[in-house]
This record gives sequence, C-alpha cells and structure tokens, in this order.
Amino acid sequence: MRLAVTLWLLLACSLPAIAGGKTTYPFSVVTQRSSVGHEVVVRNSGPAPVSVRLTLANAENVSIQRALPVYAVVQPFSELLLLQIRPATPGRNHRFATQSTYKIGSIVAVPDPRAVYRLPYENGSSFFISQAAGGPITTHDGEDSRYAVDFTMPENTPVVAAREGVVIASESSHRLGGRNPALMSMANFVSILHADQTVATYAHLAPGGVRVRPGERVLAGTPIGYSGATGYTSGPHLHFVVQKLVRQNEGFAAVSLPLRFYVGDPPYVFEPRYQHWLTADYSSPGKAPLQVNDRRLR
Repeated sequence: MRLAVTLWLLLACSLPAIAGGKTTYPFSVVTQRSSVGHEVVVRNSGPAPVSVRLTLANAENVSIQRALPVYAVVQPFSELLLLQIRPATPGRNHRFATQSTYKIGSIVAVPDPRAVYRLPYENGSSFFISQAAGGPITTHDGEDSRYAVDFTMPENTPVVAAREGVVIASESSHRLGGRNPALMSMANFVSILHADQTVATYAHLAPGGVRVRPGERVLAGTPIGYSGATGYTSGPHLHFVVQKLVRQNEGFAAVSLPLRFYVGDPPYVFEPRYQHWLTADYSSPGKAPLQVNDRRLR
C-alpha cells in the first residue's frame, strides 16, 4: 500500500539581516524521506551557532523516539539530525506537520565570568555614557537591553571591537533615524560572537558604516564601523550590548548580561555607570572613570 504523507514546515525566524539586508542567515530545516519513514534535518551554513525548537502537529499514525518539543544547538557550518519519524503501524497512511522556530545564538552558552571589554572606540578618544544600568532609563527597559550601554558620540566616529570574536551578522543599508517607533528595527549594526558564545551588538551605526563581514575574525581594538543615528534614537550614539540566548515560551529570547570594561596598562576594571566620562587609554596605568554632570557635555 502506498503511504500518503502530508508535510508542512513553518519557520518563525527573527534573525537580523546580513550584509546590507540582501541575504538572511543561511539556516534551514528540511524534512526528507528515509528508509523507514522521514527525518528532519537542520543545516547551518553560517558562522554562528543557532538554537532551534521543533515540534509536530496534526500527527496521525506516527512513531518517534524522543520527547517533543526537540531543542538543539546547531554549530556553525554543520548539520544535525533532529528527529526520525516512522509509521506507528506499517502499511497504513501516516501524516504530520513540522513546526520550528530558530534564532542565532546558543541556549547552552555559559558566559565567562572573567570577561572584560575594552572601550568600543579608538585610543585617545573620550565619550560620555548617557544610559546604563543603575542610572535613568529611557529605552533600556527590556531584558534584552537592561545592561546595555549608550555612548554619546558624533556620527562617523570610528567604532572598534571591544572583545575578540567572529562577526556573525551586520546591517548597513538603513539611512533613517528618529524617535518614530516604526524605526525600531532599522538600526545598522554589527554582531560579534565571543569564545563563550555570548554575542556583542554595536548598534545605530552610520549608513554604509560597517567595515567587516560575517565570518571575519576580529581582535579587541579592530575597527568594525562608524557610529551614527540610524533606527529608533533621539540622536547620534553607540548602543553596545552583550547578550545570551535563552528559552522563552515556545521560542527564544536574547537577554543582556552585566558588563565590565577596562582601561589602561596595567588595566583598571570597572562597571559602566551613567555619567561616566571615559577615555580609551591603553598605554598608561588605568585609572577610575571620571564621573561628570551630563549638562557639561551637551
């Protein structure tokens, strides 16, 4: 008897665009025939780990060997067998639908408690922190940005990597910026994957202001782009955040992590605070940040 099989695949993806918005992250979920039924395979052709959630719907006469939903982390440039599906009663029709959602990042990442970050701008430059945890909050009111830091700086200021890693996503095609909520997802950015699989994002970059490409490895201090005022913003600044991916409801969410910066040699390590005036000096002994009144800098 021939088997009638109905397959349906739903991909709910909230990944950022890559390389100027012309391509999406190269990740796919594929259902294919096998010698005993079907198998669901995920393929990651990009430079970042990807977390995926898979479940079945409208299943009739199917047998599987693992509990649903299936969660997995697919490493860069690899593929993984997620699920084998076979008829519960051989010879009878069987049908099923696959439903999946995925996002860049690893839900099993363990942030390095020793991690410290250099200031994300060139040596000799000084800028003011206009928003950080513990100070007045205007936009960092979600779990994804609770520990983010905003550096007020003129447009086209060179931005450098704050920690070594691999560029996994970027966007440079957006040109508009302002306090319009419609611009929320229109900030140019660079995202960098660290050794502990946390991800740093440098956002609101200038139009065309990205100097690196996905897959490129950078060292701390490597130029990666230019600051700007794209997306949802009241003015030119650099938004810097480090995040880890977690499971949330039936999908995933990025949560921000507390930060520690360092300056000087030997280094002075500190937590960023609202109204810190910070100079990127890595040739002389590190000193405690200067706390200033923001009115003196506006």
